[in-house]
Amino acid sequence: MSFRVLASLIIFCLFSLVTINSYALLYQEENKTEKPKAPEQQEATKTADESSDASKVITKKRPEIFAPINSLLQQEQDLTHYLTAEKITPMLAGAQDFITIINENTASNQKGVMILLPDWGMSAKSSNALNYLQKVLPSQGWTTIAIQPPGIPLGYPSRALKRSIQLEEDDKTLLAHKERLTELMTAVMEKAKDYPGIFVVVSKGSHAILLANLYSTGKLQSPSAMVMLSGYMNTAEQSLSFAKVLATSEFPVLDIYLSREQQLATSAAKIRKAQAVKEMKVYYRQTELHNNQIGYYPEKALLRSINGWLKSIGW
Repeated sequence: MSFRVLASLIIFCLFSLVTINSYALLYQEENKTEKPKAPEQQEATKTADESSDASKVITKKRPEIFAPINSLLQQEQDLTHYLTAEKITPMLAGAQDFITIINENTASNQKGVMILLPDWGMSAKSSNALNYLQKVLPSQGWTTIAIQPPGIPLGYPSRALKRSIQLEEDDKTLLAHKERLTELMTAVMEKAKDYPGIFVVVSKGSHAILLANLYSTGKLQSPSAMVMLSGYMNTAEQSLSFAKVLATSEFPVLDIYLSREQQLATSAAKIRKAQAVKEMKVYYRQTELHNNQIGYYPEKALLRSINGWLKSIGW
């Protein structure tokens, strides 16, 4: 027998052994069966699994959910965080403190002080109109005092079923808010006396209406002039009532509203105009500014309207 034949035979035998062993192992795996547990063992295993699951549920803690932070407090924290300490001036009104942002005059002449009051629920820096005035007025001779306003009164407007009860509850709510507003504005006006010149109030939304009412009824010392931006109240009855009081007032009023405005502000502006004409209020001017975005004031047009009107009444 030659060497090649012997080598081939040996390789064939080795390959056959490997193949047989592989088939044997595969057969053992397929026919392997787990010996069934006794009923006592099955019950013990089930009890152990249930105990493990229960312990997992107990040890898993429910995430703690905190109540939302007060919106006014959050706005004040944002102002103190993002603005420098030199810009922010804390003040006290009654027993409560509030924040003001003072930008002093940078021009050679001092015209006076412009007090800027946003609508309730807004921040002292959130209104594009008032924020723009804070930037440009100091270079024109004005010191600006922007106020962080009180929040929206709780429970306003009333959701009572009867109309008479709604009006009664709204009057009580607004009365309390006007008292707070009186304390706040009194403190700001005392601060304004530290600067020479006249003082002008620029206010927006519902705060513009309430503030004008406080000046008209003598609850607050009237300013040299007042600028109202998109003033409105939530009901037609309140808008008419405040418009009648404003029409009989003596301090000058510039009433500005937008061509693209929410319906309440547009209708309230028409009511004020009609009452001012009826009572022949001398120092009253209503101006409509054309804008592209609802509620957004064209900044340069706003500034021209205010400066032009102040010059027309002698300031």
